[in-house]
Amino acid sequence: MRFLLYDRVLEATKGESMIAVKHVSLTEDHLGDGYAGRRLLSGSLLIESMAQVAGWLVHFSTDFTVSAFLCLIDRAEIVGELAPGRAMRVEARVLGLSKRWAQLSCTAYDEGALVARIARLNYVLQDIHDPAEVAAEENRFRYYSGWPLDRIRAVPTEPVIR
Repeated sequence: MRFLLYDRVLEATKGESMIAVKHVSLTEDHLGDGYAGRRLLSGSLLIESMAQVAGWLVHFSTDFTVSAFLCLIDRAEIVGELAPGRAMRVEARVLGLSKRWAQLSCTAYDEGALVARIARLNYVLQDIHDPAEVAAEENRFRYYSGWPLDRIRAVPTEPVIR
């Protein structure tokens, strides 16, 4: 079972950035316990949401030809709160990308106010050789991003490896 902690990809530029949105609904089960009686999206789920968007930026930047495994989160800070009824804007940026690793940073905002930031997320990359698996990853991104395939493919198709 997969838990998506973002709702839609708003924009993306291969090898550079991705912006996604996460709407926090009062009906989300994980808000049930809350913090000191307050229903807030937890810091760990904020970070997971940011890591998911950053991971998809890696997949998108490499034309879905790699699997990205998160191996390091460095200097993560939760500086605000995200309550039900709010929308979090997640912005991931590529710091470095090679054939075997990716390094990104990520920030999250609620109507322009900083909620969280991660200075560095490192991913180890493993090649996907099977064309059917590459197509399946592209299809997952289509589904998870809310983008049609023609929009995904409209972005230049050369993978971005520095």
